[in-house]
Order: sequence, then C-alpha cells, then structure tokens
Amino acid sequence: MRDRILETATGMFVERGYEGVAMREIAEACGITKAALYYHFAGKAEVLEAVVTGYLAEIADVVEASAAHGVGEQRLRWLVERLFALPAQKRAIMRLAMHDLGQLLPEARASFGAAYHERFLAPLRAVVADASASGEFKALDPGVVVWVLLGMLYPFFAPPGAAASGRGAVDDLLDVFFHGLTA
Repeated sequence: MRDRILETATGMFVERGYEGVAMREIAEACGITKAALYYHFAGKAEVLEAVVTGYLAEIADVVEASAAHGVGEQRLRWLVERLFALPAQKRAIMRLAMHDLGQLLPEARASFGAAYHERFLAPLRAVVADASASGEFKALDPGVVVWVLLGMLYPFFAPPGAAASGRGAVDDLLDVFFHGLTA
C-alpha cells in the first residue's frame, strides 16, 4: 500500500504541486481512508520526503552505474541519456524537489540536501574534475560546470508534455553543452 500511495501522490504532486494536493485527495485516489493514509505517513510533508528521497536513490543509482560507461563526455552523455529514459513523470520529481523542498521539516530537508550533494552532485563534480585533470575538459570549476549542465537540463524536468525530451533534443542539448554552437 505504501508504494501505491507514493505512486499516486507523485502523480498528483507533479501535476498540481505540493500545495495543490490534500491528504484527503491522496487517500481518495488510493481508495483508502485518511486514517489508513496516516497509518503509513504522519503527514503530507512525510509523503513528499518519501517521494523525493526515493527519486534521489534512483538517480544516484544511475550516477553510480555511469562509472562503467567511460569517462568525461562519454560518461556524462550515458548518464544524461539514462536520466531521460526515465518516464517524464519521474523526471518531473526533480523540479518538484527544487520547488517544494522547503515544505519538509528542517531535519528532513538537511538530510535530503546532504544526500543530494553526496550521491548526486559530488559524483558529477568528480567526473568533471577527472576529465579536466586528464585534459579532456578545460580546467574549469567542476561545481560551475555541473551547475551549468543541470541548468540546461532543468526545462526537461518539467511535467509530462511540457517540454520536448526525445532523443534528438537530448543529443542537441549535450552537443551544445560539450561543443558549443560553433561549427
């Protein structure tokens, strides 16, 4: 039941935002009572925490798996392609986290932030730093490079149907990121 609640709440949060969803609506959509919902989760913030934490674990697994798929550009391309192979609703959780993380209790927010940095941002920075050290990439601040890459990806974390996200769009985005617009 917990997984069903999370799947239902994820869809509702992605579609309407955290503030646009009530616990009563989640319970109704799952076909359970509010009491049953509260048996699994203490409140809506705890549901959101479970949604974003679960997604972080999923994308952290992709980052970890990317180590077997080259270095530098090859590795980042593989990683981004796998992120975009996730259903659009899953990708939209990243945007949800960015917008609604403030709804979590301070301890939960801090815990998520630390995990996000450790399991997602730090490994990406390491990929960039390693590629810079080997001469594949320019010697730029890896944090800035990752920030720019994620900024370019952000529109693709929109709810389903909001942005083009086919293979061609991802390839174009990565070509611009790695090689610029010059011929």
